[in-house]
Amino acid sequence: MIKLMSRQRPDRDCASEEPMEPWDAHDPRRQHDQFAPPTEPCECICHHCQRTFMSDQIWFQKINGARDGFDGYWMCPTPNCGGAGFTFDIFPTDSNHPANEGWFTFDDDEEDGEWMDEDDDDCDFVDLADDDSDGEYDPAEPGYQMLDQWAGEDDDIEGEEWKYGLEPGQRPQPTKPDWLIEEEKKYDEPDRRPREVDWTDTQRPERGGAFSDDDIPF
Repeated sequence: MIKLMSRQRPDRDCASEEPMEPWDAHDPRRQHDQFAPPTEPCECICHHCQRTFMSDQIWFQKINGARDGFDGYWMCPTPNCGGAGFTFDIFPTDSNHPANEGWFTFDDDEEDGEWMDEDDDDCDFVDLADDDSDGEYDPAEPGYQMLDQWAGEDDDIEGEEWKYGLEPGQRPQPTKPDWLIEEEKKYDEPDRRPREVDWTDTQRPERGGAFSDDDIPF
């Protein structure tokens, strides 16, 4: 099951047709920087490290020498995390907080598979009859590995526990990929992120500049 997040924030109140006042309209820090944490602290979660903390722990990484006058980033307090910006990577845990207005989640499994073309030549066909196995399920066999990959990580393995070496009713322990394990190790190490960064001699394109074909990554 895939959880997707989308945002719909109307500019007007449908009932009154009057412009809606932003929730942070009277927050001087937010008016100066729309990625700044609110003056009134709230519990937050970072979408990078998935850790929770209070918004007053978010710290400011100052940028010196930016050509466009950019001041810096509001950084997640988790050591070595790349999350930055309240309402960008960091959000309140309270779904009723006004900063979460318009966000909602939905399951992307209602139309599962309808996008696939039956005549798609890019699909690889696996003929298990050509396999050298004796017909029994063997997770080491390439054909079964590919089928398992197509099936994805399905939590519903009732009746198939034997495939995973489990007793009926048992469920496999969740596993994390190696890259994620290594990433999470950094969060418990001393913080290596500098509090100030010098961009004086850094060739960075000015934000909001002209767009050309060279900016297209493909």
